[in-house]
Amino acid sequence: MKLFNNESPLYLQLRKHIEEQILEERIPEEAAIPSIRELARQYELNPLTVGNALGSLVDEGVLYKRRGVGIFVSPGARDLIIKNRSGAFIEEELEPALQRAQQLQVPFEDVLKMIKEIYGEKDE
Repeated sequence: MKLFNNESPLYLQLRKHIEEQILEERIPEEAAIPSIRELARQYELNPLTVGNALGSLVDEGVLYKRRGVGIFVSPGARDLIIKNRSGAFIEEELEPALQRAQQLQVPFEDVLKMIKEIYGEKDE
């Protein structure tokens, strides 16, 4: 699987990749992030690109810096990412999908049944 593509800036793709690792708990809260140089070497990116990605995550509160020590995952980072992404998901993906289902006259009961199946809820 290729990590980077030409669809968006590299720093945004790296940022999303780091967020995904936090969401999947492969990088736990309070864990140290490798240095900018290490990440640049690992992903074969310019250190400025890596710095931009990490800086944007620091600015958002997902990561924090300890002067002279490094960059770490903030407490509550996973919840912050979920909160930020869920709003965008609803607006950009879920609403259009539900509007399309309505346009195609997919019965509401079928949509609701699928939601319950995905969320693991049983019909009462």
